[in-house]
Amino acid sequence: FKEIRLIKMLCQVPRKLGMSEGEFYPRYLQGHGSLVRNHARAMGFLRYVQTHRIALPQIDNFTAGQTWRTPLDGQSELWWDSWESMERALASPEGGEASAILEVDEREFTETSNVSGFVAQEEVVLDISDGSPPGFGTAVKIVIDIWKRPDLSTAEFSARWRAQHADLVRQHAAALGICKYVQNHRDPAAKFDFAELRGWQPAPDGVTEMWWPSSEAMSWALTSPEAVAAVAAIRLDEEEFVLPSLTRAFAAKEHSIFDYIGATSVV
Repeated sequence: FKEIRLIKMLCQVPRKLGMSEGEFYPRYLQGHGSLVRNHARAMGFLRYVQTHRIALPQIDNFTAGQTWRTPLDGQSELWWDSWESMERALASPEGGEASAILEVDEREFTETSNVSGFVAQEEVVLDISDGSPPGFGTAVKIVIDIWKRPDLSTAEFSARWRAQHADLVRQHAAALGICKYVQNHRDPAAKFDFAELRGWQPAPDGVTEMWWPSSEAMSWALTSPEAVAAVAAIRLDEEEFVLPSLTRAFAAKEHSIFDYIGATSVV
């Protein structure tokens, strides 16, 4: 039995200058979300999830004292079933037309000069969630964009993050109260550099996603003495492979726009 690994792309999304959050999020979710759904077949998309930044006081405890950058407003997550289907869709007349339509629409609500994105290898390090699909329930997460230390190669960075750091987070998972922890590594087999292709900003070297069952669970986790000690230990370890001055983090809620994985056809 051969495991099928889907192709996942992450896009870091900033709202357009001068646009309020009250204007941006409905436009991103309903306007752009519907447009992506309408062009899913032409683009070869199997799944599309939007992650929206939410205001939670608890995140202040998590980022307190850090020299991190101001977070962006959201993240888009898109899946294809293979490189072949991605290439075929993007090379087709229908895919090219759909891509152009989506790119024009993005300019209406995003600051395109500050968008970034990359094809990711998703590593599910821990998952004790109830398995509910994204966009449902009370679950919230923290999204952390990270850049490697300049003295490390991409391979060294990924190996350090994937091994020792993942083990450390597993050890402290109960103290943190998390129900899921995912690492998104830059895919070394990526056939496209979307940052170069679309003229975007250089993408992060990786994205961390950590889920809690609810905002209340996150609040407890990020304020308990056990969690504070766990965060301190994790931060100390991150200094071995991450460049803190480029890190961005925000609390978020997922919105599932569509999910055709396992379906017999894309509608």
